[in-house]
Amino acid sequence: MTANEKVNILMVDDQPAKLLSYEVMLEELGEHLIKANSAKEALEHLLKIDVAVVLMDVSMPEFDGFELAAMIRQHPRFQRTAIIFISAVHLSDLDRLKGYERGAVDYISVPVIPELLRAKVKVFAELHRKTRQLELLNRDLEQRVEERTQELGRRAEALHRLNLTLASKNQELDAIIHTAPDIIFSRTADGSRDYISDRFYEYTGAPTGSANGEAWMEYVHEEDQEQARARWNRCVESGANYEVEYRLRSATGSYRWFRARAVPIRDEKGEIFRWYGTCSDIHDSKILEQSIRESASRLEKMVDNRTAELRRLSVRLMTMQDQEHRRIARELHDGLGQELAVAKMVLDNMLQEKSMQSGTQACTDASRIIDRAIQQVRTLSHLLHPPLLDEVGLLSAVTWYVDGLTERSGIETSLEVQPPDFPRLPAELETTIFRIVQEALTNVFRHSEAHRVWINLTQNDGKTHVCVKDDGKGIGEKVAELQPDSLGIGIGGIRQRAKELGGELRIVNTKPGTMVEVIIPSTAPSNGSMYQDEMLLEDVRDPIARSS
Repeated sequence: MTANEKVNILMVDDQPAKLLSYEVMLEELGEHLIKANSAKEALEHLLKIDVAVVLMDVSMPEFDGFELAAMIRQHPRFQRTAIIFISAVHLSDLDRLKGYERGAVDYISVPVIPELLRAKVKVFAELHRKTRQLELLNRDLEQRVEERTQELGRRAEALHRLNLTLASKNQELDAIIHTAPDIIFSRTADGSRDYISDRFYEYTGAPTGSANGEAWMEYVHEEDQEQARARWNRCVESGANYEVEYRLRSATGSYRWFRARAVPIRDEKGEIFRWYGTCSDIHDSKILEQSIRESASRLEKMVDNRTAELRRLSVRLMTMQDQEHRRIARELHDGLGQELAVAKMVLDNMLQEKSMQSGTQACTDASRIIDRAIQQVRTLSHLLHPPLLDEVGLLSAVTWYVDGLTERSGIETSLEVQPPDFPRLPAELETTIFRIVQEALTNVFRHSEAHRVWINLTQNDGKTHVCVKDDGKGIGEKVAELQPDSLGIGIGGIRQRAKELGGELRIVNTKPGTMVEVIIPSTAPSNGSMYQDEMLLEDVRDPIARSS
């Protein structure tokens, strides 16, 4: 029977009206209410069902309430059934005494107070329910005790076998501890050592059993004692695994590096009651590790020195390349260009003097060839190093190049400059910005399939901003993220040139088109790099130059 299960309450009275009134009074208890109009009917109900409380009238035909109560009590099943008498006639003390003698638990006089009746019936109903629950629990407990007794017998037998196995394992463990190369130790919950294997005493030469508690710290190097003790105290407080490295003094007085590790053992409540750990000799690996670090440090310094040297060589190389650009441009323009110009003049004179038709045609063809050669030499000379860059400045050189791009490629270009009177910059910075614009526009011509391109040169707050934007097909995400394995020579060159002067490069996929933005300090000196300038070869192979 559960705590919420209903119990049976038997109401006995020969007057139906009284039974109905009792039913109304007890209805809110929520129990099973059973009505009987006579003692005989009440006995029939009692023999069929389990009844918690019998509520009966004293005055009834055939058998009165006292006689019915006596018959109920004679049956073994109903020895403890609660019987409550209700009487409107038999109200003397002798009547009450007689009722209690027949086994009644209470005697109520009429008129009945509903609250009082409900309270009394509720108490005995709950008492009956608890009694039944207790009986069920007792039976269940007896069964469990029997099962537990059998289980304990089996466990006792298993424990005996386990003790035999444990004794064997202990012998094996003792053998392992005494032959292990590491020091094995245990600690109590508060952290003090209560066992250290013989390996410790063999190494330190300490008397056996003398290193328990905190005495083992005497053999730790004085420079390592504070760290080892502090680390251990933190682990004891937090319950974290313990690991520390320290030097132990040997029997000869020398020190070697050891690594101590320990783990906590917890009980079923999660409380630490013991620690077990090992202490391993790591001296050789420690020395090797230190040697590797020293070698790595020396190697790093050598690499830094070599990198610095390569940076200096890179600066010198780029300077020499720019100087060589200028020299080649001058030689092409002033040497070969002048010679071709003279040759053209001679051929033009010959055309004026010759009258033979065949000679005239040959001279005309030769003149045209030389004219194209002169134009190509001039274009190549300007692309290698525009004279305007040295003579007039960056703005004029960029304007010349943008106009040439529009004429040769058919791409509509727009150049905006802020401030309008763009100032002269250091020669190295102007050359770098021109090359960035040149390479960006070359990429637009080669790869973007664009119809328009916008170039912006801005100088403010001590910085020069260069922005080249087109309306082409755009770039991949990896290129926009400047991932090294996705950058070509052109973007790589722009990035490196900006980096040399302390600037930064940003590429944005504008959908449609691409925006290349470079920001360089206007007075930043070059800090050198390992960049190998391939602009000379790229400019010579420039498809725009070839189409001129």
